[in-house]
Amino acid sequence: MVSKNVFFSAGMIARIKASVRFSVTILAMMMAGCSSTPDAALRPDRLFSDEAVCTSESVADYDALVFKSNGDEIYGQILKPDSSFGENRPCVLMFHGFAGFGRFDDIGQALCRAGCVVLIPHHRGAWGSQGKYSVSNCVQDAVNLVRHVKSPEFQAKYHIDPNAVFLVGHSMGGNTVLNAAVEGPDVRGIVMLAPCDIGTMFRQMSKDEMRFFLVDNGLEVLRTDGFDAVYRDLADHAPAYAFPNAAAKLKNVNLFLATGEWDTCISNDLLKGFYAVAQDNKSLPHCSSRSYQSKHGLMGVRTQVSRDIVDFMLTVME
Repeated sequence: MVSKNVFFSAGMIARIKASVRFSVTILAMMMAGCSSTPDAALRPDRLFSDEAVCTSESVADYDALVFKSNGDEIYGQILKPDSSFGENRPCVLMFHGFAGFGRFDDIGQALCRAGCVVLIPHHRGAWGSQGKYSVSNCVQDAVNLVRHVKSPEFQAKYHIDPNAVFLVGHSMGGNTVLNAAVEGPDVRGIVMLAPCDIGTMFRQMSKDEMRFFLVDNGLEVLRTDGFDAVYRDLADHAPAYAFPNAAAKLKNVNLFLATGEWDTCISNDLLKGFYAVAQDNKSLPHCSSRSYQSKHGLMGVRTQVSRDIVDFMLTVME
């Protein structure tokens, strides 16, 4: 079992290991004249570099994502790394925050360059996908997408390793990946980027305060049955979705928490309580976190966040 770091630690052991792997890979490439690339599951050296691939059949590319979630079609994008990464690639499912204004496609592209098949779905009622938006629908969308990528057809087409599926979510997407993992789909790890503990917030806010919070953050651009419907859905799920309660129910999944030191949208005090519960959960093989000098969008530190996500993935896949 991997020992758990203290709250907001830098995961130093993982980064040292990744740095050694990085140096060995660079040395091998220099000796080979960079004319070929090693067949590896993940390549940290490729996070922020473009490397030409010889043929149109082997170059990186993207496909449309279309899958069914409780009868509704969900749309998005599938990012495919080049063919040098072999037949068993990690698969990352990235979930945006509430309303979808804040995008993390840059991190998705970086993870794809490092060797991951990356899926970026748009939840029901958002960005053209069918159905109605609700917080519980987001969680179910994530559960259904895990099942989709673990189908034999998807595995064969995109050469993914079904034992290396990761969920990454920002803000409300952090609630999505945490509570999807609680529901039991077999994933290797979850990454929570400045996550929104909407369950705890719901229990602490008045209805008018929650209305202001959701409207101020973009409720009007989502296709819903109105604020009251979204509010009722939260009332039904808030006790279970509250992060400390969810963290206590997690089993056999690795966790990495990233927070913004100057985040004024999400309370870091709430996240400290959540992380303490996660650390005490003995069924989590690995639990680590890091705080960045940034606000809620993690702007200005996304290069480091991308590196840290890959470090986390390499550590838990060992």
